[in-house]
Amino acid sequence: SLKRAWAQGDYDNFTVKLGKMELLSSEAYAAPGAIVLDREFSGAEVTFGSDVQVKLQAGRMHVDGVADTPNYQHAGLQYNGRLTAGVDYYRFGADYNTLQTLTFNKIKANKTKLNIWGVNLGYRFDKNALLYGAYAHNNDVDDSTYKKSYQFGLDYKGAEPMDKGSWGAYVAYRHLGAASPLATQDGAMFGAKGIEVGTNYTLFKNVVLSAKYFNGKVLDKSDNNDKVSKLFGRVEFFF
Repeated sequence: SLKRAWAQGDYDNFTVKLGKMELLSSEAYAAPGAIVLDREFSGAEVTFGSDVQVKLQAGRMHVDGVADTPNYQHAGLQYNGRLTAGVDYYRFGADYNTLQTLTFNKIKANKTKLNIWGVNLGYRFDKNALLYGAYAHNNDVDDSTYKKSYQFGLDYKGAEPMDKGSWGAYVAYRHLGAASPLATQDGAMFGAKGIEVGTNYTLFKNVVLSAKYFNGKVLDKSDNNDKVSKLFGRVEFFF
């Protein structure tokens, strides 16, 4: 299947994209992953600004296992510098059963819209170390445990594909509730909270190895077998 294909126009402090493109929520500024969205969508995106950027998105996204393809809108404001900070609003529209799937069956009865707010904050001590945090809130669910998602941690260096021997590592605490309908889940899983650690290393030029490990508990307090863990590895080839 076609993963990504889009047309892009770059102008002074302004970019426009049309097509099927990568979709990462702004919480990705706070590594190790986006706590709201990490996938592709078909539609339009405009970004304008330099150090302070405004991003607007609208379109539709394919989600496996649902009958109704959700429509999607996003508006975000992000400041990028030694200190990074941002605020975002996400809106999804779909039938009730689809939104049930996206929220771990926690959405309020008969809802056809899903509204999520997110904020992120990070500080770079130098070119190597980033301390970060991100929080997202979904008021369209009943269970207070699932209304929120958040993460905080420390990111050190990072593997560069062109630089053999370069490497990076991070440690983070992640809590993925119903404010994380399509979050990065290579490590921490939806409906779980705990510690995630990861590392990456450039073995050869354009060959990057990465691994991460998550250990924690499910958010569902009624689950007696609440401990969960996950080990993930990847080899990437760049051309």
